[in-house]
Amino acid sequence: MRPQTLSVFLDYKCNYSCGHCSVGSSPETKFEMSEAYLDQVFEQARSIPSLEVVVFTGGEVTLHWETLLEAISRASQDGYMTRIVTNAWWAYDLEHTREGLDELLDAGLDEISTSYDDYHTDFCDPEPILNLIEVGTQTEGLKNLSVATVVGDEDPTYDKAKMKELVSDRLGCPPSEFPEGLVLIEDKASPMGRGAQLDVSNVDPAESLLNGCKDVINTISVHPDGSVKACCGHAQWYVPDLTLGSLDEETLPEIVDRSSQNLVYWLVHQLGPKRILQELGIEKHHSGICHACYDLLGNHREEFLEFVRDDREAIRRLLITEGGFKQDIEAITEKREEIIEALRAAEDVGPGDLPKVMS
Repeated sequence: MRPQTLSVFLDYKCNYSCGHCSVGSSPETKFEMSEAYLDQVFEQARSIPSLEVVVFTGGEVTLHWETLLEAISRASQDGYMTRIVTNAWWAYDLEHTREGLDELLDAGLDEISTSYDDYHTDFCDPEPILNLIEVGTQTEGLKNLSVATVVGDEDPTYDKAKMKELVSDRLGCPPSEFPEGLVLIEDKASPMGRGAQLDVSNVDPAESLLNGCKDVINTISVHPDGSVKACCGHAQWYVPDLTLGSLDEETLPEIVDRSSQNLVYWLVHQLGPKRILQELGIEKHHSGICHACYDLLGNHREEFLEFVRDDREAIRRLLITEGGFKQDIEAITEKREEIIEALRAAEDVGPGDLPKVMS
């Protein structure tokens, strides 16, 4: 289990202060990553060969435009796919959208993730998102554009269906004809950070709730204080066990090597926090994986650690019958002939030569 994605939090400051924000970002929040830490990240990431993608996030990363462009350029020159997470405030008209996107792409940007939902309506209308979609889907060089809507009650104004309708009107085509690189996502609010008081009891759980968490360790994040965390999810600020270490005390490769051998992270990755809670006899409503992880590693940490220490047979059974092992075995079985053929044909089999059988 090695990280493929590195998420870099350039600043916790944001020009919005959305009610569901797990970071707690706002215009008053000021916590920018220093140049020294950013230099460490780039220099040390080169010693982690599994890394493929570097994501710049916050806060709102585009508030530090020149720093962002330079960071994208450095990551791109080092051979990484690059992505930013932005609220798209800068796409307030088509002209500025084109200018901004051109600068980002010239720096080496590959992908953009953005979002719009009921929590954003106090700060903007959907227009910047739609401008970004219109220009982004017409611009050569932007490989992927994902738009998330976060649902926090049972009757939202803006959900995935509403966004499909708006995008369809803007692009002049039905959803079945949306450009290939455009992805619309629906997520569920997690009661953490500024959203700690959100009542999600009536929110249908995310479809992925019972899956293993594919982000833990696969995606690690570096923060303005030099801390390195095990994921990029909502619970990382509120559960101490998700902090892997600090760049002030260890190098990034040292932190990764140590953490990739941690049984707790591995179980969360393979089984998922919700399934572990069920095994512990804890049945509660959770809106998504991050919410369940917060509950497992926060409220039920001691029960979980006792389970890990004392019930290895149950862990073994779960991994074989329900966890990632089962999925991997099924995938390998399904692609057996393809794998054998690739092995026969490849004199020097390296990364990417074999069919991908595991997510």
